Amino acid sequence: MSPSPEDNNELVLSFLSVRRALGLLGFFLPLSLLAVALFTPEAMQPSISEFYYTRGRELFTGTLSAIAVFLWAYVGYPKEAGDGWLTDRLVSRAASVAALGVAFIPTSSKLIPPVQPGATGNCTLVQCAIGTEWARWLHYGAAGLFFACLAIFCLVLFRRSVPGPPTRGKIGRDRIYAACGWTLVGCIAALAAYGIGYARQDAAGQDAYDATRAVFILETTGIFAFAVSWLVKGETLKPLQRIVEPKV
Repeated sequence: MSPSPEDNNELVLSFLSVRRALGLLGFFLPLSLLAVALFTPEAMQPSISEFYYTRGRELFTGTLSAIAVFLWAYVGYPKEAGDGWLTDRLVSRAASVAALGVAFIPTSSKLIPPVQPGATGNCTLVQCAIGTEWARWLHYGAAGLFFACLAIFCLVLFRRSVPGPPTRGKIGRDRIYAACGWTLVGCIAALAAYGIGYARQDAAGQDAYDATRAVFILETTGIFAFAVSWLVKGETLKPLQRIVEPKV
């Protein structure tokens, strides 16, 4: 069997470290915010993003910023003939910018009143500049791009292989990537459907939607899928990989 690109890459340990860091940060983000709701006076929020307006703000923005830094630093494999325009570097840097958008262009919240463009006072820099409504849509766009990039990693980039028959390990990893990728796609679709239903509700109906914490659950599920895929790519979850490998 010919050696894989990773076997020949003198930076393999750095690659693995970045992948593991991304996976661990993915688990840390929702769990740390859940701890804020459980162990401080802060109420549980309807979504991960709405923790921006609580004592968990630094955890939210700091973790997403760290994820963005690691994604920007991750260049993956060099472009090969036949790979097309979709490269590790392009997708990782798009995801990095999107993660920063999610962190620093906050969604709207019932904890603060809406503001119009050019406002001052109780609003962030972006919200004061363009208004909370436009900021909310930019936040949604950044979140959608972030999740889409993570799904592309799982369904396309991580599953690329060197010429020749795949090893049992490669088949096992690809099965996990596929499961994680389709989980992310399912979460994106479910969040979109939820948003359409939410927009059609009156205030009482929206409160009932918020009480389900469905957005937090779906976001957490998608982020956990992202975390698992990167930990597998970082060779941290070999026992899980072995479970799904084909039998001899």
